[in-house]
Amino acid sequence: MNRDLATILTGDLKLSEQDLIPGATLEDAGVDSLAIVELSILLGERLGLDVSEADIKGAATLDQLDQLIQRKRNER
Repeated sequence: MNRDLATILTGDLKLSEQDLIPGATLEDAGVDSLAIVELSILLGERLGLDVSEADIKGAATLDQLDQLIQRKRNER
């Protein structure tokens, strides 16, 4: 998982670093609906990425979320 995403998840969203296993579902990692909204906003503010709530919900695992963010970075 890239450092920026890990920092947002642990520092801003206060998720446990122990739960950030690449194959973990977003739910298993502690990402709830409010966290999805916050994550979408933070990715825009911090990384300049347009990642919608639907995009985040479409990522079944943390690894897929990480891949999504990489793809969005590459599209810029």
